[in-house]
Amino acid sequence: MIVKDASPSPVSANNKKDASQEKLKKACADFESIFLTYMLKTMRASASEIDPVGKSHESKILYAMYDEKLSEEIAGSGGIGLANILLEKLKNRL
Repeated sequence: MIVKDASPSPVSANNKKDASQEKLKKACADFESIFLTYMLKTMRASASEIDPVGKSHESKILYAMYDEKLSEEIAGSGGIGLANILLEKLKNRL
């Protein structure tokens, strides 16, 4: 019977740094998505007079869901560059 060593292999410093950079990249993209959601929500509130659906509770929920999904899609496809700027400024702090 062959017994394998059950001790965890040491994680190299490069792997830790790569994992940290990936977490930072995801956090920056998430922040950009949240920022875009807020921006879309604010834009929609300022254009409330042109609302063809009305101001029902259901339409507010629908617009909130739409804005959130739209902002995720925008951020996921390159966004407005905010995530890249944040990543460049913060990656040296790891």
